Amino acid sequence: MADTVDLSFWEKQLLKTIRETVPKEHRKIVRQAGNLLRRKVRIITPRVTGELRRSYRVRVKGDTATVYSNKFYARFVEEGHAGPNGQGFISGKHYLRKSLEETEGELPELLKDFVRRMGRELGMDVSE
Repeated sequence: MADTVDLSFWEKQLLKTIRETVPKEHRKIVRQAGNLLRRKVRIITPRVTGELRRSYRVRVKGDTATVYSNKFYARFVEEGHAGPNGQGFISGKHYLRKSLEETEGELPELLKDFVRRMGRELGMDVSE
């Protein structure tokens, strides 16, 4: 016969952690992911005056982090645009897309840290 484990203690701890800790930790992890993307975008954005690089901001709403720029020309640099006086086409640099792909590769490690912190909050041994 299998041993029976009373999970009521763990249930209570988990519910307490969800109510008290997870909302704060969740916002923190979403902001960290947004800031990671912003740092990467700033590094590879073409530098002419540096204005575009400095203009990136992170907005967190719910479980979404949005990295944006208020510079009207940011999209043109990213996606491409017509050349001066309509002559030719200047290809986009795709700095945002490249940064996003790189950041997506680093998110699993960021989430592992989040899960470890949650485990510690529950009093679990989360050492590797």
